Amino acid sequence: MSGGYSHYGFHPDYLSNPSGLSYDTTEPSAPSALVGRRKSSSSTDSSSRSPSMSGTVKLQGYGAVSNEIAGCWQHCNVSGPFPPNMVRAGIDCDGEVIYVGRAFHEGDMVPAKVIPTKNVAFVCHGGEEVLKEDFEVLRYGAFVWEYASNGSVPETAMKIGQTTDGEPLYMGRAIYSGSQTPGKVHPSHGCCYLPFDGAEVSVTDYEVLCVR
Repeated sequence: MSGGYSHYGFHPDYLSNPSGLSYDTTEPSAPSALVGRRKSSSSTDSSSRSPSMSGTVKLQGYGAVSNEIAGCWQHCNVSGPFPPNMVRAGIDCDGEVIYVGRAFHEGDMVPAKVIPTKNVAFVCHGGEEVLKEDFEVLRYGAFVWEYASNGSVPETAMKIGQTTDGEPLYMGRAIYSGSQTPGKVHPSHGCCYLPFDGAEVSVTDYEVLCVR
């Protein structure tokens, strides 16, 4: 794999096990509903969520997150094969499962949505949904999705990537147009961007991938 993985301190097949973090050997089960959970309550519809939630913090200097890398990242190509035990991120409009990924684009390491059954991976950048042929997928791990909004992330949010300016990027997801679509939480922009149908869609209420 060429390019800047080592430049950012990210390495394909690198396994980091922060203290107290356990790793499962099986893929997390599919969500029973498209909407995930708040940190302090059971599953709920996104329309009833308050924009101010306990357990979330507004990043100050982008230094609020301690778990920078968790899980095993494995390099993949759209032509496959795809490894087992990938971490699920959402469900596409047609019911196909979407997985957690990341890829380089114009110098940024960007959270990506990976759909193995369609042999595609997408990031969003500059208002567009961009197809990536080379990327990494997240495998194993003990993770949970927590509600956040307006560019904030929970304290246990997992850093997925970063911009060329050094700002951390996180994996978010939201319900959009009949799908549960993952994208990138860009704190300084105050939102989560979703790659969807060729565009970069901005949402202010979303869930964030966190270390359990």
